[in-house]
Amino acid sequence: MSELNYQDGTVLENRDHAIFIEANFKTDDLDAIKDAIGDFNARLRSYKTRFGHMGLSAVLAFGRDAWTKLSGDAESAEELHDLQTMAKGMVQGTQRDMFVHILSYEHKMNFTLAQDFVSCFKDLVTIEEEVHGFRWLEARDLSGFVDGTENPKGLQDRADVAIIPEGKDAGGSYVIAQRWVHDIDKFNTFDLAKQEGTFGRTKHDDIEMADEDKPIGAHTERVVIEKDGEELEIVRQSLPYGYASSEKGLYFVGYCAKLSSIDAMLKNMCGENDEHFDLMFGYTKAVTGSYLYVPSMDQLDNL
Repeated sequence: MSELNYQDGTVLENRDHAIFIEANFKTDDLDAIKDAIGDFNARLRSYKTRFGHMGLSAVLAFGRDAWTKLSGDAESAEELHDLQTMAKGMVQGTQRDMFVHILSYEHKMNFTLAQDFVSCFKDLVTIEEEVHGFRWLEARDLSGFVDGTENPKGLQDRADVAIIPEGKDAGGSYVIAQRWVHDIDKFNTFDLAKQEGTFGRTKHDDIEMADEDKPIGAHTERVVIEKDGEELEIVRQSLPYGYASSEKGLYFVGYCAKLSSIDAMLKNMCGENDEHFDLMFGYTKAVTGSYLYVPSMDQLDNL
C-alpha cells in the first residue's frame, strides 16, 4: 500500500479542526480549473513544509460529471454516481461538483488554506457550503455520544479500507459528504434509555449493546453490515460544527475504496431494505449530501 500515491488527508487521524467546502463549477473553462487545482496543491505543499507541526492536509474530490469532464475518462471512478434524496427527504441529495476537506490541529492554518482555495478558484466555482468543524470533548458528537468508535486504527488499516489498491484508479478513494442538522433540544428530552437505544451504545462509557438488546433501527444495528463474512468498513472523518445559540450538528465524511460499502450503509439507515429507519432520524436530518471521487495524487498531477 505504501507505494500508492494517495491524498493523505483521507486517512489521517485525530485532527482537531476542519473546514469543509462544497462547490459547483460555474465555468466550462476546464483548463482554468485544472490550473487552479495545481495552484492550490502547490500552496498546500508549501504550507506542509513551512508549518509541518500543525498537521495540515487537504482532500480534493469531484462528483461524477465533474470528474468525467476533468479527467476525460468516463471509465475512471466506475462506481461513482450521484447521491439521491432518501428517507422521505430526511437525507437530501444535493450533489456537488467539488468537495474540499481541509484538516489540521490549528483552525488558523485551515482558515489560511481555505482563503487560498477561494483565491485560486475565484470566478471558477460557486461555493455552496462552508462549514467549520471542531473535535469536541472526548471525540463526542454534540449528542454526547462518542463518534467514530469503530474506525480502523492506524495508518495502514485506514489506508487498506479507504484507498483503491489496484487498477487505473489505484490510490484513489470514494467519499460521502453530508451536513447533518441536529435538534439537540429534542434529543435532550429523551431519557437515557431512549438515547442509548437510538445509537445502540452506552452514552458515558461507549460500550456497544449486545445485538439482542438493540432496538430495531438503532444506529449501530443499521450501519454494521456483513458481506461475505466480513464487516463493511469506512474511514470516518466527521466533526461537529455550529453555534451555541443556533444551528448545530455533524458534518459527516466517510472515505472508502468501495462506494458500494458507503451506499449500503446509507440505504440501510434509510430503510430501503426493510422499511426500518435509523432511529437517529428522530432528532437529526441530512440537509446536504454528495458522493464524490478522490483522485490519487498521480491523477491530480496528470490533469
